[in-house]
Amino acid sequence: MTIWRPWPYAATAIVQHTWSPITLRIYVIFRFPMDQTVKPANAKWKLVVDGVPHAASTSAWLDEFTMLLTRVFIVTLPNTVTLEYDGPDPNLKTVWDKQWEPWGPIVSYRAMGSPFSGTLTHAAVGPIDNLNVADIGILFLDCSANNITIGGFIGGINGQHLHVARLCAAANDATLEHNEGTGNQDILLHAGGDETLTGEYGGWTLVCNGSNWFDVSHAKHV
Repeated sequence: MTIWRPWPYAATAIVQHTWSPITLRIYVIFRFPMDQTVKPANAKWKLVVDGVPHAASTSAWLDEFTMLLTRVFIVTLPNTVTLEYDGPDPNLKTVWDKQWEPWGPIVSYRAMGSPFSGTLTHAAVGPIDNLNVADIGILFLDCSANNITIGGFIGGINGQHLHVARLCAAANDATLEHNEGTGNQDILLHAGGDETLTGEYGGWTLVCNGSNWFDVSHAKHV
């Protein structure tokens, strides 16, 4: 007679992270379903960011496989993140009541799309020179009720890309202003002047160097 038992579980987990000013989010992904009614104290998680130890600010279950840890006041995009579980602890266990074993430092890797994985819908008339695009990868423009004018952004980081897309073909303008000198993160458009989409779909792709945004929508102006 064969007696079924759960597979032996790994003593480690997959660790991923995302970052947006000024918060580091660490996703601990377990192999087996976990008991979400309990969780260990934040001090059980030994977090090291670019060689500097940090305490987790918060922890919470996202689902039965995933715990989210956060650490605030990480002011720059980390190069290296490691996480160690200083267990065992009765408050970290599988749904069949098996305590998860401790593990040494695991190197975390950036989750796909990080740190610019979010979306934002903007509908205000403007002009706006300080639209916050921290952790934003897609900016939707809703021109259904009015024109929209954007002259600059804040919150962009070096290497971030931003897709700007109109949501409708209403007979209103969607305008990006070229090099407005806003004192924030200006937009440098490929034709060297303001650009407007009127009554049509379309958009722009912009990349940030940490100071300004550069249009890479076309190899040449069309």
